[in-house]
Amino acid sequence: MNSQIVKSILLGTALALASSPAAAAVLSKKVVRKIANQEITKRAPSLRGPTGPVGPVGPVGPAGPAAVQIYARILDDGTVVPSRSVGITQGNVILNGTDYCLTGLPPINGAQVTVDYFETSNNETAAFGQQSVPGCEGLVKIFNAGIETTGGFFIILY
Repeated sequence: MNSQIVKSILLGTALALASSPAAAAVLSKKVVRKIANQEITKRAPSLRGPTGPVGPVGPVGPAGPAAVQIYARILDDGTVVPSRSVGITQGNVILNGTDYCLTGLPPINGAQVTVDYFETSNNETAAFGQQSVPGCEGLVKIFNAGIETTGGFFIILY
């Protein structure tokens, strides 16, 4: 900013304060600075130069922690549908009674599981847990009216 303009703003502020000694005694440096900054801001847009060139694009950052990497459609008998699955194969799913054990997978931060309504009734719900079952990184349970059962489901792991 032009130093001449800054000097005139500061001089104007000083004269305003000098003309009122009572006001000058009450005003602090902070208030004077605020008034000076307001005056500079009022006049600054007229002093703006042309926009400079756009800078270079920065490097691409790493994928976020919640990126979907693994998903599958699993039928009620524990069969993995390969055309609807990425990262989960038949070798990763063990049906043990009514529990669907997911094993041999990379670390799981979380999951979203929903019942496959093409195979089940509207009364069924699905739940995912990372319980301490030996050999299971994740466990899916299907419930029909609160009772454990088997049923197809879709799962997304992240």
